[in-house]
Amino acid sequence: MKTTNTLLMMTALALASCGKKPEAAKAPASEAPAAKMEAEIASALAPAPAAVISAADEALKNEADGIIAQYPGKTATELLATPELKEKLAAAMKKLGEDPVLLKRVNSSVDLAAQIKGMEGAAKLDLDMKGYDKNRTSRMLQSVLSEDPQRIVDFLVSEIGEASPDLSYGGMERAPNGVAIVPNTLPAPAAAAPPATDPE
Repeated sequence: MKTTNTLLMMTALALASCGKKPEAAKAPASEAPAAKMEAEIASALAPAPAAVISAADEALKNEADGIIAQYPGKTATELLATPELKEKLAAAMKKLGEDPVLLKRVNSSVDLAAQIKGMEGAAKLDLDMKGYDKNRTSRMLQSVLSEDPQRIVDFLVSEIGEASPDLSYGGMERAPNGVAIVPNTLPAPAAAAPPATDPE
């Protein structure tokens, strides 16, 4: 996958530098599926277009920034354990766990990032938020404070999309925004214990 992406990028740069007209630059039939897949991956991982900030969004931002100011020195991870956020996070995660469509969107983004990285087998998101700056921390807190699972998923997918170039072409194990895509090595479910029998 990485080789195909590199070839496509090199071909595009070569054609641009040669000044060829678009109609003369026909891609071989064998590259068409790869180009289509590349476009689909880019579309899936692209962040949502910025929307006009509503009064509700402004209120969430002010609340998030107030919490950050109230706990100076705490990391984004530590802020999630504060009284202001702990219950809201639990409520949002409960809603997310009950929405298979949103869960599938996160899992699909992780799978696409894993493919771009060249990983085989099951993968999972490993998100380290300790290094978040104030703006990223505020965006994360806003998604939690909203208790809207859609906003949390939008935040996560955006983070994965931002990290993908660093994880694939940059060869990093963890992107600067704290995202890592790692093998999913969850143990297999334990076998059920046989029912106990009363001794005679």
